[in-house]
Amino acid sequence: MTIHADFFKIVKEGCGQAFTDEPPLSPDVVFIDGQVKLMKADAIKSWELFFQIQFYKTIERCFALGAHTVVLGFDNYEHVPSSKAMTQAKRAKQRVDYDFAHTSALPNSPPEDWGSAMANRTFKVKVISRVLEVTRAWFEQKLKTDAKFANLTLVLDYRGVPDVVFAPDSKRGLSAKTFVDENDWTVLDSCVGRGECDIKAFAWLKIARCLCIVSVDGDFLPLSLLQTFADAGETRHVLLYRMLTQLAPASNKRNSSGTRSASGRQYEFVHIAPVRDWLLSVFPSRVVNPIQQFCAMVALCGCDFARNLPRLGPRSLWKIRHRLHNCDLTDPTQALCAISFAYHDMFINKNTVPARATNSTAWFRQATDALAIEIYDELAKRVDQLPRVSAKIKLQLWSSTTSRAHTRNASWTMMYWTLLQNAPDPHAADYGYERDAKGRTRFVAEESI
Repeated sequence: MTIHADFFKIVKEGCGQAFTDEPPLSPDVVFIDGQVKLMKADAIKSWELFFQIQFYKTIERCFALGAHTVVLGFDNYEHVPSSKAMTQAKRAKQRVDYDFAHTSALPNSPPEDWGSAMANRTFKVKVISRVLEVTRAWFEQKLKTDAKFANLTLVLDYRGVPDVVFAPDSKRGLSAKTFVDENDWTVLDSCVGRGECDIKAFAWLKIARCLCIVSVDGDFLPLSLLQTFADAGETRHVLLYRMLTQLAPASNKRNSSGTRSASGRQYEFVHIAPVRDWLLSVFPSRVVNPIQQFCAMVALCGCDFARNLPRLGPRSLWKIRHRLHNCDLTDPTQALCAISFAYHDMFINKNTVPARATNSTAWFRQATDALAIEIYDELAKRVDQLPRVSAKIKLQLWSSTTSRAHTRNASWTMMYWTLLQNAPDPHAADYGYERDAKGRTRFVAEESI
């Protein structure tokens, strides 16, 4: 699960100039989300073809964009937050168990049921280790035999300090510390302790005027906005290279190179700076930066760390964003009030607010947790009594306990997207997560969903 795809559609509809076939800027550093590249097409039947198509060719294409450094990253599971457990468990349930022990060796060819094999953590870790091993050997051979690689650097970012590979006699190869700039190589230390590729990528902003992130993971939209929103965009740029966001039915339209990709998929670049500027002009907010307000709305609609709000999707909330300009969606209590406002608008009466509520910054600021819960419960009771609302919809709506926990999930998500590896532990306070009898993390009131 990632953020709702409609957010990319909303952004593309309003800021189409940020979406291009060719990179608007030449990136100097490219970060490849290796977790995504692990998912191969069924036509790839051998390990060598897997390495060649998924990794070697991807790295070569990234260097061809003009980058002096390409970073291939993988999740360090030791540091992935426990609040990701529910998403991982949900994915695992969709697969057939694949028997692979710690002492097992990789088979001679990739398993036919690749998806189930990848759901086995032990197997996946062993594949990652092999990818790192063969990719390093491949790049070292390129440094020796291909002149165009002479001054290029490959970084393998998995566990601990990233592994840096470059030609010993290159202009930047006298030592690792002179690789980019004598004062900037502390980026390696800042990588330690980062779990997911989602947050690993942004360590490299330190040495990049333009960072390109190769990934289909939608979380990179709010992450990129939050990691650059305080920047005027003059010194640090982020490009996302991801699957084409379709605003119309898919066609046989060819990609920018005139050919379709091997998988038949199409890709595009998303320049974050124009998206940020556009949001600042169209997303009203009186109490918090519009970028933060938008990203909080994204989190509320669901992601890896929060469930999807019932009946309230991205377009529903986007349409009433002007009516939510007095609240701070990053605050869980105010967000719970905002959800009540949205349901009241949807089910009771448009352009009005629940009883005992006032749409003002002062009212939202003084709203207590107890008041927010009372307003939500009263709203839910009114909806339950409406004959025009179907029984199915009534059953879908959450209790105030679940909704309250959800806004705390979203609040923690915002901390994670903002503070990255420095975000608090999901169990450090009331962030809407709890442990079951076996110590596994789950959503509060998950059993009622």
